[in-house]
Amino acid sequence: MHFRQLYKAADENEAYFIKGLMKEYSINVNLLGEGLSIAIGELPLEVKQVDILVHENQYNDAKNIINKYEEDLQNSSKSKWQCPDCNEKNPGTFEICWSCNKETKVD
Repeated sequence: MHFRQLYKAADENEAYFIKGLMKEYSINVNLLGEGLSIAIGELPLEVKQVDILVHENQYNDAKNIINKYEEDLQNSSKSKWQCPDCNEKNPGTFEICWSCNKETKVD
């Protein structure tokens, strides 16, 4: 079997999220570099990243899913809101201020 690198996840959490996302579309992935975060104090931060590999015959479908995932990430980072209590900016996906724990008002 031939595998291709699809994506380099920032950490194991993102890698497992993407693995679950791919599973929804019946795409199996292999994670390369998982489990190294235990030694992160000793290793450079780049080692924290996890390579996501897919079988080459599923690569195009998986790439389309990753492109949508990245687009959604980009859009969510643009829709920030400012906390009315402490004035901190929060990602659009947050419902509670990361700084003071104040809930955002739902319109």
